[in-house]
Amino acid sequence: MPRDREPDEDYDSAQNTHEHLAMDPVDENTQTTATPSMSPQEAKWWAMSFEELYQHAKSKEYGKRGKESRKSGRVQIIKWLCKKEGIQPYKAPTITPTNTTPIIDSPAIRNTGAVSHPEAILRTSNPVLQRQIDEEEEKYKEWSAAGMRELAMQRSYQLLKDSHGNLPSKSKKAMANWLASWDVLKSEREKKWWLGDGIDLVNKAKAMGYQGASTKKYDVILWLRTTSEEAEIEATKVAEPTPNKKVGKRKQEDAPEPASKRPAKGSKRPHGWAMEKML
Repeated sequence: MPRDREPDEDYDSAQNTHEHLAMDPVDENTQTTATPSMSPQEAKWWAMSFEELYQHAKSKEYGKRGKESRKSGRVQIIKWLCKKEGIQPYKAPTITPTNTTPIIDSPAIRNTGAVSHPEAILRTSNPVLQRQIDEEEEKYKEWSAAGMRELAMQRSYQLLKDSHGNLPSKSKKAMANWLASWDVLKSEREKKWWLGDGIDLVNKAKAMGYQGASTKKYDVILWLRTTSEEAEIEATKVAEPTPNKKVGKRKQEDAPEPASKRPAKGSKRPHGWAMEKML
């Protein structure tokens, strides 16, 4: 199951009153600004593990002034290195899509009075796409409830909590409709984002220039929708996230197992090991 860092965080439902467009892969009809390339040096820094990056920065006098430290994180260290080397940090250009699949995400009020997550109910006004959804839904209805739940969780269904912190319905009908809508309405590119590792997705977005305060998977995907597929290729090699804190030497070593004070089964010592010490 994808590893995501925000499963218990709420979202601001008041901001989700508009209709968004889930982008298909960029084609010749897509208007975009000139796409700058990530410099080879910056790409190399993003590919380093955090410890390698930090040690490299230290060799360049990172932290000498007392303002910088390993706690600053990967993004700030790379920004510092870019500034020191006179490199313009990579930032993916935004695009204005002209060929999109409409997904209506206007708020839906649940029976509990909560506002649903924008991705919890996938709808379209396109009759052709709706017929495709209906056909796929009939196929999913033949699945077991457990099978549909497992597939939905692989698609980050566990993140789609409403404004009260509850997950969408897990009934067979609701799950079949959501899975079918997801199949038809999501672009192949966005499907990869939802299926992938949440922390790695955030790291890739930051390498592309994402500067949002939120690290929620959904918020990052909203930003990624405004980038081109070519821009994403620039950040294909981003190292796995690494904890910033060093593990102490004592913690790394296996602690010896405490000796049992209980007498062995069948022992003739009436008071256990404590009596032996007294003798």
